[in-house]
Amino acid sequence: MLSILITGNAQTCDCEKEFLNIKKTIEQNFSGFSDRVKIIGKETYGKQVDELYKLTHDKFASDNCLLIINKYLGIFKSHHLGFSINFDPLKMDTNYANHRPLFSITDYEIDRLKTSKTWEGIYNFTHDTSYKIAVVKDPTPLHDYIGVIIESKLPSWKRGMIKLEGKLVNDSLITGLLYMRNHYPKLEGFSLWGDNNKRLSGDWLRDSEVKTKLVLPTSTKKHYSTIDAEKLTSNTMYIRIGSFGSDYTKKIDSVLKANDSILNSTPNLILDLTNNGGGTDDSWVGLIPYLYTQPIKSIGADLLASETTILAYKKLVENTGMPKQTVDYFNNKIKRMEQAKGQWITGNNDEIDSSYATKTFPKKVLILINNQCGSSTEEFLLAAKQSSKVILAGENTIGNLDYSNVVKVPFSCYPYTLLYATTRSRRLNINQGIDNVGIAPQYHLSESDDWIKEALKILER
Repeated sequence: MLSILITGNAQTCDCEKEFLNIKKTIEQNFSGFSDRVKIIGKETYGKQVDELYKLTHDKFASDNCLLIINKYLGIFKSHHLGFSINFDPLKMDTNYANHRPLFSITDYEIDRLKTSKTWEGIYNFTHDTSYKIAVVKDPTPLHDYIGVIIESKLPSWKRGMIKLEGKLVNDSLITGLLYMRNHYPKLEGFSLWGDNNKRLSGDWLRDSEVKTKLVLPTSTKKHYSTIDAEKLTSNTMYIRIGSFGSDYTKKIDSVLKANDSILNSTPNLILDLTNNGGGTDDSWVGLIPYLYTQPIKSIGADLLASETTILAYKKLVENTGMPKQTVDYFNNKIKRMEQAKGQWITGNNDEIDSSYATKTFPKKVLILINNQCGSSTEEFLLAAKQSSKVILAGENTIGNLDYSNVVKVPFSCYPYTLLYATTRSRRLNINQGIDNVGIAPQYHLSESDDWIKEALKILER
């Protein structure tokens, strides 16, 4: 059992106020709020909120506030709802560091942990040996395990400070917080792996293994660059696109342009989108000509015109070097929102695009997808699967497109930024939502399969 001491001065941020601020922001602005509460049930939602609100009064609430807020956001099961850090990870907030509680762990307990092969144990930070932690079981509503500093080469990190904490997801994964070098926490997942469970994620090695030579397992899967293209066989071209982020738009266009003659003369195309979490639609529009066979129908979305969202859109236009056409588009949307505050407006219309001509080649396009494909990638897939050329293979996508067009709003006090979706797809009105379900492939592939070989079999048989 750990004993706990409180050190230093209290932190200036109040967790109760921050929690209520985030709750109000979500309830008034998140485009999926009403739908999600209908699914959860108002009474259930109220009970869950009350339980979390009580935790904001706990004596450790300032340290655990991020976990409390994350647990609240988790109620809605939306991948377009979360937060990110809004601070310099290298800059120390002395007042914040000094207020943190210290957990007293005995030498007897440390000796017991040295022989453990479970989550519990003694772990060394592998990168620069700055820390040694004891991971101990400590069941609470917010975490199941904590990692407590027992040795540190950094003066600001004292014995007894929590370095990480998390809640069990399954036998080999916990999710929670990692307290960074400046003491501020960020969301993190921790996995237990290796022979005898010797590694805790990539950063921590069990103390009993430190003197042995560490050999990382060799992956049987190919390590891809983000953008790649090659001719696999005389009949099949392969293109890998690991992100549709705006930083890759020009590179994707360049790859397509460089390989245009091959694409227009090769029967098959494997388009590998595995682990592509999305980005901007501008990045994938250049792929459409190679798979188009018939008019592409797209269902639009509605936008909740709240005051906070209007301000966030204004900030978005001010702080980015957008082309004039894009700025005009957003300014028009802002003007319409200001004329209809508190109401839903049309974010974008339903459309039918028949502006393309069907190419002779490629004749078949197999798209590899997995459970990390989401957002704009799913938007592309909804368009692509309307083509008679297209085959989807792999795993269901993540499912995070029903509520989209994310904006950023700073927390009221803590140095984090809230991210929430502002639009609601009208696909939901006709029971075609995909959130937390995803887009299913025609051919399901397992992790043990060589997906490229399987794709070739499907295309060339």
